[in-house]
Amino acid sequence: MRLSFALLSAVQRATTRIALATAVSVALPLSLAAPAVQAAGNVVVSQIYGGGGNTGATFRNDFIELFNRSTAAVNVTGWSVQYASATGTTWQKTTLSGTIQPGQYFLVQQAVGAGGTTNLPTPDVVGTIPMSGTAGKVALVSNDTALACAAACASNAAVVDFVGFGSTANNFEGTGPTPAPSNTNAVVRAGNGCTDADNNAADFAAALPTPRNTATALNVCTVVTNAPVVASCPASISAITNTASATNISATDADNLVTSATIISAPVAGVSLSSVVPASAVNTPLQAALSVNAATGSYTIQVQFSNDGAPAQTASCTITLNVSPPAASARIRDIQGANHISPLVGQAVTNVPGIVTGKKSNGFYMQDPLPDSDPATSEGIFVFTSTAPTAVNVGDAVRVSGNVAEFRAGGSAATNSSLTITQISAPVIAVDSVGNALPEPILIGIGGRVPPNMVIESDASSGNVETSGTFKPTTDGLDFWESLESMRIRIVNAVAVGPSNDFGEIPIIGDNGAAATLRSVRGGVMGTATDGNPERILIDDSIVPAPTIPATNVGDGFAEVVGIVDYSFNTYKLNITQPIVVIPGGIAAEITQPQTTNQLAIAAYNVENLDPNDPPAKFATIATQIVNNLKTPDIIGMTEIQDNNGATNDAVVDSSLTLQTLINAITAAGGPTYSFRLINPVDDQDGGEPGGNIRVGFLYNPARVTFVDRAGGTSTTGITAVNASGVAQLSASPGRIDPTNTAFNSSRKPLAAEFLFNGRTVFAIVNHFNSKGGDNSLMGRYQPPVRSSEVQRTQQATIVANFVQSLTTIDPKANVVVLGDLNDYEYSPALVILKNAGLTDLIEGLPANERYTYVFEGNSQALDHIMVSANLMTKAAPIYDIVHINAEFAGQASDHDPEVVRLTLLPPGIDVTSSVQIARSGLVLNRATNVFSGTISIKNTSTATINGPINVLLQNLSAGVTLTNAAGTEGGVPYITGTGPIAPGATLTLPVTFTNPARVPLNYDVRVVSGNF
Repeated sequence: MRLSFALLSAVQRATTRIALATAVSVALPLSLAAPAVQAAGNVVVSQIYGGGGNTGATFRNDFIELFNRSTAAVNVTGWSVQYASATGTTWQKTTLSGTIQPGQYFLVQQAVGAGGTTNLPTPDVVGTIPMSGTAGKVALVSNDTALACAAACASNAAVVDFVGFGSTANNFEGTGPTPAPSNTNAVVRAGNGCTDADNNAADFAAALPTPRNTATALNVCTVVTNAPVVASCPASISAITNTASATNISATDADNLVTSATIISAPVAGVSLSSVVPASAVNTPLQAALSVNAATGSYTIQVQFSNDGAPAQTASCTITLNVSPPAASARIRDIQGANHISPLVGQAVTNVPGIVTGKKSNGFYMQDPLPDSDPATSEGIFVFTSTAPTAVNVGDAVRVSGNVAEFRAGGSAATNSSLTITQISAPVIAVDSVGNALPEPILIGIGGRVPPNMVIESDASSGNVETSGTFKPTTDGLDFWESLESMRIRIVNAVAVGPSNDFGEIPIIGDNGAAATLRSVRGGVMGTATDGNPERILIDDSIVPAPTIPATNVGDGFAEVVGIVDYSFNTYKLNITQPIVVIPGGIAAEITQPQTTNQLAIAAYNVENLDPNDPPAKFATIATQIVNNLKTPDIIGMTEIQDNNGATNDAVVDSSLTLQTLINAITAAGGPTYSFRLINPVDDQDGGEPGGNIRVGFLYNPARVTFVDRAGGTSTTGITAVNASGVAQLSASPGRIDPTNTAFNSSRKPLAAEFLFNGRTVFAIVNHFNSKGGDNSLMGRYQPPVRSSEVQRTQQATIVANFVQSLTTIDPKANVVVLGDLNDYEYSPALVILKNAGLTDLIEGLPANERYTYVFEGNSQALDHIMVSANLMTKAAPIYDIVHINAEFAGQASDHDPEVVRLTLLPPGIDVTSSVQIARSGLVLNRATNVFSGTISIKNTSTATINGPINVLLQNLSAGVTLTNAAGTEGGVPYITGTGPIAPGATLTLPVTFTNPARVPLNYDVRVVSGNF
């Protein structure tokens, strides 16, 4: 801040000074001239806010706030505040008038924006300058002449105070511009305006805007006198023999300048002060470095600091210096390298230095306390001791010798997609000191290192990131986390994007998910075809001793998570090193709408290996969910039903006890008494948990729907679609679809069944396609991941699709529902095959951030689907709902969320042609429109009322003639509709209009239907 000569002559600041300082080393006297200190002035810019009226802003206007930090009133009439962009040379100005009392604020209102909700307090001066919300320059000028300077305005003689705000400002006071403001933050001078060290970077912070005017309570600044010199030095320093290192030390004084630093203890060869920079302003530090390049030994170093007071004041500090031999053959960053595989793998290393940061049951992590400036090379490493390490503790400074190795969990076979962890094995460990401060954790996210949020790996040309591609931590998620392997990191405002699991893991993202591209509707993140969310990392509790992992749901938060980056089970982990506290997000289990009288509700529910050996609480929970959350669907297609003794591997395949136990629990929960239908599998042929004989089946409510039992279905007999006089039906119900096809080897066989509801036939096919076991990991070394399991699922989908088409070929109006755990995404090849067969995947009718039934390692994704045939889409008005009750919760009855569709199926109409007398009027031609008009009259000749709607079909209509007022077509026949009813003896007359361009004889037959088609 430059104080104008006019202001200096009016009001002098008592502590203004220009200092010359001397710093002395023990080896050689060192005399350094301190830079001229700009006089700290009386009226300063105390607050700048350029986000007024922007999106997210509170205040409607930009503003500049001034403050009189002196003890005398200052008349600012004729002065101006001026603004230029961050690198601009054109200055806009607002003329000032009035007097600012000591300790008084002065508010200058500027341009108004379209956003914001709050007006500023009454301004003292009003201007119209539109300012940037992120970066710019503001000058307080002692005249009303617009500045013409470019990048040296801060030193202009007329400038009273100058503030460069935001990282891109090209002119500022001191060492740099202020931190960046935003639409929600101003830059605010410290000390409520009293602090002025002529250093924008230090004097200001980004904070919520709090505009103050001359009516605000006075804030008279306190003048500090006779304050002591305060030294800041570490208690101890570790160094390596004859290896140069430097440790920062400093001292400050609240009312004088600290000008010199001197070693006053006995001289030690190779120990000196260097880089001494005297204080540039009151209450700013003298900075120096204690340089060490000494022989092995332990030394006591005493440093004295002095100020420029009269008389001078001093303070000293004592540092214990431990110098340990010998020099390391490599540092951790050399071992890690900028790659997934160490450049020193297989080689021996000696005396690798580090601070122990965490211990596990088979080794410990250490991190170099003296990192380099390359963020691509990790400064942390794991030391594998095979058993629990007892010779070291967290905070020890150690030197480790051993062999560099890459550990790949699960073995080193080519099919194992796991990445490796770089480690030092067979270690020899020397402890140089204990109780050392740990290296500061790296901030991950806003203000620190920001992880990629979409791309996992962009350029692994051979498919293997360990042998190909460019290492790009700023753009590729795998490379980003690898560059932090075994290092301490810190994530703030973390949010859980998956529930805690039984392994003590919680997937999280930082900054309340600000960087996520697509958040789920309830707080998770959506995994999509193009976004694997590499910003995710899993909290883990494998550090010894392990803090407790609390039960956590999606959307819960953590103010801060600190830990060490690890990799296991094909994904990156954050081994926490301090307890975490959950901030509840408050999600609740969803409840769907109940079906109406004419709505058929069909649900799909994966009940996760349900068998009678499960606790009664699991049955009770699922039953309560079916009754209260799913509202007792009429039909439930169930997957992962196990046999009556669960995982006991014997010849038992029957599951009647499993299903009856669930049915009894549903009744106890207040639901209906369901019935079930399924076909037991051949023992040990359907995959899943060994001995469990997993299978699919149906529960149905016989009070609402009728199961069409048709004999012939067995575990190995495939069913077909049968043409029964133009009506499709199953050869057996229930029945398996092509169960001996190799596509279903070690996998569940689809089960088809016929149901009747409101006189309508509905075909339901419940599926549990092949699992994703064997696929490459999303965060593994093979990129893009090879999904070998897709081959079998596409084969299974083809078989189901062909079966659906065999039904719709017989009857295009067949009502077909394909549902269940298809183990694949809506955009996957298997789902495309089913959609190409004329099925609509109802999940695609939901918003993109609601399409999930499963949460895997923090990715919300769709594995379960309900698909319907064309007739149901056009005639039954499907209402589809995923009921989120499991996948996002730590306490879950299943790892899948169920889904439900409500289909409006009205009873079919009745042909009443034989009960009516039909009269057709003559036709009248409108020559202007070439339309023929007439009526059809229908007289009820029966003794019973004919209920509406009344649908009149015009069959065998002459070729070339069009019924222009048709309500629609049924089976290709146009029809008109009347509301009805028609009482006995009553007549309903309906208009008809035709076009007949060729003027052919106009003939047709009439058929009358009471009710819906």
